[in-house]
Amino acid sequence: MQKLALLAALLLAACASMPANDAEQAIRKADADFATNARAGNAAALAAFYADDAVLMPPNAPAFRGPEAIRQFWGGFLATGQIGLDLTVDKVTQSGDLATEIGRYEITITPKGAAPIHDKGKYIVAWRRTGGTWKIFGDIFNSDQPLPR
Repeated sequence: MQKLALLAALLLAACASMPANDAEQAIRKADADFATNARAGNAAALAAFYADDAVLMPPNAPAFRGPEAIRQFWGGFLATGQIGLDLTVDKVTQSGDLATEIGRYEITITPKGAAPIHDKGKYIVAWRRTGGTWKIFGDIFNSDQPLPR
């Protein structure tokens, strides 16, 4: 009986030390904050969502690796005009300290003195919990719009 009680206590301790399945809630909040910072034109805040070893893979461009390259990408992107961005999470799958997010975006870029440009597409983001914080370590997105002819 003592062995059973000890086994039960060890099992409870192991379960208590396992990370919570908190990714979906944290990622949904991060997406809302990301969109807010994009609308505000804050490239440094966007780069802060990424881990130090992150890679960003936008369409029609090379991969951007690391915080400084990612900040430069977002700085150039945000400089094209006023940004309106909506992110829709379709699915978050978590396994311990890793999570994947699949979703859709709609964006409107309004360059100064020009007509707005609207795009919509999809994305996959890989997240990792480090020190209790979820950070992006892989980000790829692409448009649903056909290429111009």
